[in-house]
Amino acid sequence: MFNAAGIILAGGESSRMNGADKALLVIDSQPMLEANVKLPQGCLREVIIVTNGRQLYDFNNVKVITDEQPGCGPLMGLYSGLKDSCCNLNFVTACDMPFINLNILALLLDAARQYDVVVPIINGFPEPLMAIYHKRILPWVRKCLDQNRRQMVAFYNKVKVCEIPEEQIRRADPDLKSFVNINTPRDLDRARRMIQPDNLNAHAG
Repeated sequence: MFNAAGIILAGGESSRMNGADKALLVIDSQPMLEANVKLPQGCLREVIIVTNGRQLYDFNNVKVITDEQPGCGPLMGLYSGLKDSCCNLNFVTACDMPFINLNILALLLDAARQYDVVVPIINGFPEPLMAIYHKRILPWVRKCLDQNRRQMVAFYNKVKVCEIPEEQIRRADPDLKSFVNINTPRDLDRARRMIQPDNLNAHAG
């Protein structure tokens, strides 16, 4: 078991999904959020779901908390989850990324020993919702929120960041399935087509 916690952000508005709760959309015969909870439960010390207060989720041995301040986006979700976490190291992802590969989790945590943030770089851009965050970044996140700077990477220039290049990420996840996220009905249809009968659980590592 990794000495780390998992934080799943589930506080989005789902506006591009016609108001449907993305966390409860079914892929691979189960809601996306359920898949995201089950995957790390056996290898992380705890799993926390952060919501905006409107959603009610109930999973065994999973802590569900609400954003400390509603309406401030995923950066507030990161802040709230880190404050509540029992671990210094935290794997942070979103409820609409249903194909997380445990090899990615292991790769990121292995690089986290001397860094505040470990983040993959895909197509030249950081993927802040598939990253490791240390609790010591909390003051910098709080400062950004107080300044109404809500981008997930707003504090990166103030902390020690390890960027994992795409070629290294592809060794753990050749097709980059871990980075597929579901924002629209079209995305949902595409994700469902990605599920093959002979490898339904292949994304679990």
